Amino acid sequence: MEPIYEVVWPRSPRGVQTHRRAPRLETLAHARVAFLWDHLFRGDELFPVLADELRKRFPGIEIVDHTEFGNLHGADEKERLARLPDDLRHRGVDAVVSGMGC
Repeated sequence: MEPIYEVVWPRSPRGVQTHRRAPRLETLAHARVAFLWDHLFRGDELFPVLADELRKRFPGIEIVDHTEFGNLHGADEKERLARLPDDLRHRGVDAVVSGMGC
């Protein structure tokens, strides 16, 4: 008689479930765009340049600066991230530029 072996699937179950993405904006013209930053990699240099370029390309765009949200990688990171969806909604944000270092 042949031996019988239990089979184990080599992959683990998914830890994060997929979510449907929000629809893309057709344009950033007249949109409210928030900049988010973790204060780790040159956002203080990058965001002003990006904001200028976006204003040139998209009339009426409004930028909500990263200073409105604070350091998203600080000691209170979990609390800040937990309230981020409400903060974005409260400020009427249409889109986000996330400048998070790896």
